[in-house]
Parts: sequence; C-alpha cells; structure tokens
Amino acid sequence: MTDNLKQALDLSLFWEYRAILLQGLVSNALVFLCAAVLALSMGVGAALMRVHRFFPFRLIGMLYVEAFRNAPDYIMLVWVHFVLPLLIGILIRRRVELHPFMSAVIALGLVYSGYFAETFRAGMQAIPRGNLDAAHAFGMSEGLILWRIILPQVVRRMLPEALNQFVSLFKATTIVSLIAVPDLMYAVSMVTQQEMRPLPLYTGAAITYFLLIFLLASGVRGFSERWRRKILA
Repeated sequence: MTDNLKQALDLSLFWEYRAILLQGLVSNALVFLCAAVLALSMGVGAALMRVHRFFPFRLIGMLYVEAFRNAPDYIMLVWVHFVLPLLIGILIRRRVELHPFMSAVIALGLVYSGYFAETFRAGMQAIPRGNLDAAHAFGMSEGLILWRIILPQVVRRMLPEALNQFVSLFKATTIVSLIAVPDLMYAVSMVTQQEMRPLPLYTGAAITYFLLIFLLASGVRGFSERWRRKILA
C-alpha cells in the first residue's frame, strides 16, 4: 500500500514534462500581467469617478465598482468569452469571437478593477484636505495635483492592500483553462489524459503554485515595507 502511494505521488513525472508545463506557467504570467494592467487602469478611472464632485459621475463609479467587485471570477470569465461576443455580434451584425487569452484578460481585469477602485478610493479619501487646499493655493492644475499630490500618497497608503489584490488576481488565473487558455492547469490536464496519473501531476501543479505565490508575495511585501519606511522617514 505504501509503495503504491509513493508511486502515485512520485513527482518525477511532473518534472519529466517540465518544458510543456513551464510554457503553461508562462501563459498564467502573461494573463496576470495583462489583467493587472487593465485592472489598475480601470480601477484608477473608477476611483476618480467615485470621488468626483458631480453626482452622476459618482453614481456611475459606484455602479461600476459594485457590478464587477461582486461578480464571481468564474461567471465573469464564462460570460465574457461566450456571451459578450454574441452581444457585440448582434450590435454590429457580424460574427464575433474572442480569443481565450483576450477573454481571460478582460474578465479578470474587469473583476479586479472593482477591488482596485475601492482601494484607490480609500487612499484618496485618506489624504489630508489641507494638502489639496495648499496645492490649489499655489495655483496647481487638477492634473498636476493628481500626479504630484494625490497619486504618490495613494500608492503609499494602498500598497499593502494592493499586494493582496495582486496575489488574488494571480490565483484567479488558475481557472482560465476552463475556456481553453493553455495555462499550467490546462497543460497538466492534457498530460494527465496521456499518462493517466493525475495524483503526481496535480500535486506538482499545486506545489508549484504555492511556492511561486509564497515567494513572490513575501518578496514584494518585504520590498514594499522597506519602501514605505523610506518614504515615511
């Protein structure tokens, strides 16, 4: 019984297919990076609308944040890949298909933009009002105030929470194989169908994800803490 268990959990099979599995992990990283850029861009825009003086803008920002922040990753992934092209096709009266990679980036980017928007909003509202009044007194434009006063302080305040969102976003990339994005889990499932030994393959994938997320999160968290202490010094 023990020998059978050792054979079933022998990770040498996972290492044997390391080249194929590494390509899948690269796909995870690309989806993460592209979705992170989209989430940050849309999150900043939504946060600015959430704190805008004009009520309709605040309402639109609130609806945007609540819609995407409360949307499950899986549901959004399926909806963007299968439903969104149909809606676009009806509007332009021609067949539209989204590449699985593009669907994954859009879906995860939109979902996590809602989280980033709230993180940015909290950082903006924590800025002392006196800083903004002083900037206006010096005649600074709204754009200059945003880049020189608001964003530097927001980044410093939101960094710990943003790191948690980045970790969650990377974890979410593990479901993109559901729409045939050739990520690590997709590669593992293909190899499993060939070798018929799921235990070492899926166990190896789980260990890989754990080690990667743990090392990256620990490294970035340590860097951010040193950076914040340097800024506050």
